[in-house]
Amino acid sequence: MSLPFRFNCALVAAMTAAATASPFATSVLSYDAGSNAIAGYSDASTALGSAERFTGEGIFPGGVTPFNPAWGTDELVSIGSGGQLTLGFNTAITNSASNAFGIDLIVFSNAGFADTTWTDADPLNDGTGYTGSNPFIFGAGGAATVQVSADGINWITATTTTLNLFPTLGYSDFMSPTPMSPGLIETDFTQAMDPTLTAADFADMSFTELRDFYNGSGGGVGIDIASTGLSSASFVRFVNNSGQAFEIDAVAVVPAPGMLMMASVFGIGMTRRRR
Repeated sequence: MSLPFRFNCALVAAMTAAATASPFATSVLSYDAGSNAIAGYSDASTALGSAERFTGEGIFPGGVTPFNPAWGTDELVSIGSGGQLTLGFNTAITNSASNAFGIDLIVFSNAGFADTTWTDADPLNDGTGYTGSNPFIFGAGGAATVQVSADGINWITATTTTLNLFPTLGYSDFMSPTPMSPGLIETDFTQAMDPTLTAADFADMSFTELRDFYNGSGGGVGIDIASTGLSSASFVRFVNNSGQAFEIDAVAVVPAPGMLMMASVFGIGMTRRRR
């Protein structure tokens, strides 16, 4: 067996593993609801897997947009004051300055923009989606202290942040802020938004302008683990030291640039082999 063949086999195996690994949390290590978690939102397993793209099935169905966040008890877990949620991943969270905006993982909650068309003087545009001159984000709750660990034993705080920007967008072809059916083009839940943006940067945006501004991203709060000094981590813990509960929908790992490069090299190698 030649060396190039063995190399190709190893590369194929690595690429297959990368393709099948989930970018989302895969296990719940522990959960403590805390003192004031929202009643009914106590199933920690709802934080596993992908963020929601369509919410309220069987009750009041609607697409997940920045104006219509996930709200089902089977979609969110609430963490009250003094509580915590600890999640494990089978894809490593890699600290890389090459990641877009330096973001290493993305957290999805149930925050959303208030639609000011419901309170303006024109009833004909009610519910069409408009952020207004002073955008207000509801549902974020208290601040979350985000900790990471390489071994599930030793924990280091990456940041403490409110889970507000950027409200989740499930599909990039939604035509209204409360669509009644899923879209056709899924957004990318591993594509980070610019963390320097604030709510004020979304002032006076219609739903379509807001949707297009996301540029294919599914939104979410980006976290950079560089301050922890860890090169990678496999566990994330959300601790609530605030006076308000907050809710978690999902957590996604931003793809490691090395794996993207490997995919490129693999493609080139296969092309040359065919030639």
